[in-house]
Amino acid sequence: MIEKGYYVNKRTSLSKRFKKTLKRYDKKLSAQYGVEFSKKIHENAISNFEELIPNIPYYQASTYQEIILLNAQIIAIIRAMEEQGKTVEDTVKIQVELLEEDYAKIPRLFGKIFISKIGGFFLNKLAKKVTREGWETDYIKGTPYDDFDVSIVTKKCGVIEYLKSEDMMHYSKYCNFNDFLMFDAINIGLKQPQTIENGKCVFCMKYKGKSEIPNSLDPVYSK
Repeated sequence: MIEKGYYVNKRTSLSKRFKKTLKRYDKKLSAQYGVEFSKKIHENAISNFEELIPNIPYYQASTYQEIILLNAQIIAIIRAMEEQGKTVEDTVKIQVELLEEDYAKIPRLFGKIFISKIGGFFLNKLAKKVTREGWETDYIKGTPYDDFDVSIVTKKCGVIEYLKSEDMMHYSKYCNFNDFLMFDAINIGLKQPQTIENGKCVFCMKYKGKSEIPNSLDPVYSK
């Protein structure tokens, strides 16, 4: 992992990408709070994101890069919303809507690939790679006696470490909201038998299973 500076030379491409996200936010924010409010959020969020770029941690494992970059965008928007008197929940609710739109495009059959032998091979390889970078993760393949097909055990979470570095731990209780949306979209039931605490969490996945969504996510999943 490179803790600081990696994305400085990629500022232009990251900013373009973020502006595309903000265009989607604009529609939601304008409908809820008005056009002027949306413009303020747009402007302030861009400024916030520019400030974040030098300190966004970089992981060689591409999947984990995307997780960090998504959270960097969310942090920038949360801060812009808080500056206008809104809450973390106000931001995450909108992000939930946007991700639901995105994940609706993923073939549900992808879940079967995820829990397959070839999927397990790449997941295990990815877990080992990111663990070497400090995001300590174990991949566990379920047995016929387990009630899960795959379990991911995180002993030290890179997202939590990033949130700590940005003084954004008040957002951490929702940092798993994306997982339940994504796995539901690919027909995988997700359970979290161990709650997020100090960067430690356990996820259990079951193809065609039923998810057990933590009550902690009610404030951002409710319409």
